[in-house]
Amino acid sequence: MGPVEMRKLILVILSACWLGQFSAAQMGSPGQGETQAIALHPKDPMIIYVGAGKGLCKTTVGGKDNWPTVGLDTYSPRAIVVGQQNPNLIYAGTHKVGVYRSSDAGESWIEVNEGINYPDIRAILIHPKNDKVVYAGTDGGGVFKTVNGGDSWKEINHGLIDKVVRSMAMDPRKPDVLYAGTWHGVYKTTDGGKNWSADPEGLYDVDVQAIALDPSNPDIVYAGTQPRGVYRSENGGKTWAPGKRPLMEHIESMAIDPANPGHVYVGTQAGVFISTDKANTFATAGLRWSNMAWTLVFDPKTSPPTLYYGGVGGVLKTTNQGVQWDVTGPIRP
Repeated sequence: MGPVEMRKLILVILSACWLGQFSAAQMGSPGQGETQAIALHPKDPMIIYVGAGKGLCKTTVGGKDNWPTVGLDTYSPRAIVVGQQNPNLIYAGTHKVGVYRSSDAGESWIEVNEGINYPDIRAILIHPKNDKVVYAGTDGGGVFKTVNGGDSWKEINHGLIDKVVRSMAMDPRKPDVLYAGTWHGVYKTTDGGKNWSADPEGLYDVDVQAIALDPSNPDIVYAGTQPRGVYRSENGGKTWAPGKRPLMEHIESMAIDPANPGHVYVGTQAGVFISTDKANTFATAGLRWSNMAWTLVFDPKTSPPTLYYGGVGGVLKTTNQGVQWDVTGPIRP
């Protein structure tokens, strides 16, 4: 065999290997659509809301290719929360058109932006015991808060130097304790947003795209960054440390297994990864190559807990640490 033929054979083998990896990564993917937000019903695991390219979609049968659009069909919602006391109450944050509210489980929507002067919404949090208290993190205007269900909002940026808020998290034990991941680190409030501060020994000068709290001990906080991997704090954000072998990917989302809090899942621009040692080391959890993971959400109501993936390809789910991903969509634009 001559050198030309040898080069051709090598190219064929490499192409076959690459295509095999890609096909495995795409297992179960609907191949169309893009999901940026997922919100779960607090009691019924069959009811799921997603923000897709064609608007806000809803399933009442756990997916199964049944995802009718229930509004906001021109806005691509990228942050959604469902009322914990009143599951018919939904808030959706959109790209550059602010917050919308539904009081009838998505059947109808109204714009609720009075007081929000920067309507590019990146994150929404809802108080676990008061559905009228909602926080909205914006991509340039800081954080806004409503105490009347969105009828009016107030800017709450005292001490929040960086107004580019990428992500937010709330302490479920103490709902007035909030974390904001910003373009330049992590800020924290302990008084419901009246005052924010970045700890002198905290995480600075790094783009924090995702924040997750350990459900068994919310003082353990994880920050997913671009491009320095995952940092962990064990004292409520006072000090941070990277993993022993950092995951050097651009991180977009994070989720912690409520049944195994040491298991941390990370959604990146190169798929989903899992750590079983509190973010010290990571291994692939499938969906490699083209599967941008915009959001990861665990449903603690199921046994074992179901992890939902939202990103390129729509909505998928796994109950076995990413060994198998099943189609929950598809969500098509």
